[in-house]
Amino acid sequence: MDYHQGLQIAGGLLSLLLFIPLIISIVKEGAEGQSCATWLLWGALDVILTVSLFSTGGNYFLPLGFALGDFSVVILLVAKGKVNWGMFETIILVMVITCLAAWKLSGPIIAAISSTVAVVIAGLPGLREMWRKPQRRVGNIWMGYVVATTLSFFGGTEMTMKERFTPGVFALFALVMFAASRKKKPPEEIPDARPTPSPWILPH
Repeated sequence: MDYHQGLQIAGGLLSLLLFIPLIISIVKEGAEGQSCATWLLWGALDVILTVSLFSTGGNYFLPLGFALGDFSVVILLVAKGKVNWGMFETIILVMVITCLAAWKLSGPIIAAISSTVAVVIAGLPGLREMWRKPQRRVGNIWMGYVVATTLSFFGGTEMTMKERFTPGVFALFALVMFAASRKKKPPEEIPDARPTPSPWILPH
């Protein structure tokens, strides 16, 4: 085993271990805010990504770690009876079907690219929420993912889609999530004062 493969394995293992704080939180504090269906569909995307990269001899340990973590959360949420389905889950299901179609019609590389993009898109609501309500403790976990994905990126043997696209995209997304967690919370509103709207948040 050369150092490239060692970095790939280290990145995948760290990505899996970083699920432990989430699992402990669900066990101790409950499953509020967690969707079993969402985690199941994320797991499906990560499985598609893992198999696509594995079949091309690419860098698959990182999505494998995510997939194992996803399904660990699914099992825990099922055990707690936290099973529901909504519009967001339907959107992710459409993305899963799209990735499967891409795999069938265009091959594993296109499937890996589409799965990577789909996972990031599925994480955008979480990024929006992190921006609106920064959580430094959760941000620390995202910094762990920055480390894991960076290890996986440099574990790639060459600058190709199958080796470095997925960890590179995931590293950037994790870094953005960490940066959002460090955003200063707005000061408490002064009674009878009109708050200045943020230029970065659309009114709704």
